[in-house]
Amino acid sequence: MSDEEEEELEELEKVFSWSGVIVDFVPIGMGIAGYVNGDTFEGVYLDGKRNGLGKYIFKNGANYEGNYSQNQKSGMGTMNYPDKSIYQGSWFQDKRHGEGQYTYPNGDIYKGQWKDNKRDGVGTYHFQNPISQFVGDWLKGGFTKGTWLFANGDIYEGTFAKNKPDGQGKFMFFKSKGTTQGKFEKGRWIIGNTSMTPAKIILQYMLKASPSIFASSNNRLNQPSSVIPMRFL
Repeated sequence: MSDEEEEELEELEKVFSWSGVIVDFVPIGMGIAGYVNGDTFEGVYLDGKRNGLGKYIFKNGANYEGNYSQNQKSGMGTMNYPDKSIYQGSWFQDKRHGEGQYTYPNGDIYKGQWKDNKRDGVGTYHFQNPISQFVGDWLKGGFTKGTWLFANGDIYEGTFAKNKPDGQGKFMFFKSKGTTQGKFEKGRWIIGNTSMTPAKIILQYMLKASPSIFASSNNRLNQPSSVIPMRFL
């Protein structure tokens, strides 16, 4: 699980070229700004600052298209980073904040809540290779509590630390139809009680957390916005 791309910051220089309306030497309305560092902006200026919708193109190849407030990314917008990762969602004061989806260069996807550029709140992280998902609670970028879904139908539910199982939890095995309670302690799994669990119950549990991409659209209704449909083998 890679860290998110370091946030690109727009040019704040007061001296720049402007193609558009100027009132009392101040850009206003739609226009195109060219900055001394090679970046460009096409969109709305108000009170001499980026305010409203616009597209900012960075010299390094990154670009942002969306809403601005007082020169900062704010509201809804899409950021394309130099490493080909993409963030689509909510911004506040130039940071990913609120609901949003981040697609990583390796194909992994995080969809859920953000705070100060970090995964924080309820969200789903979809691992592309091998296919699995973390579904649950995040804090300051790390997965802390929830469900780990595997493509073969197995499930782990419990607490996590540094994005790894840590503390009390349980495994539910789809093919063997068993549930094992236990805990991870210093990276080791200590087995507790084991019981039989019908595959139907495990399947229902699994689909509740993340519907299969093969399921009908009706089966995906009433799912949280953070859900990413998953291919189960």
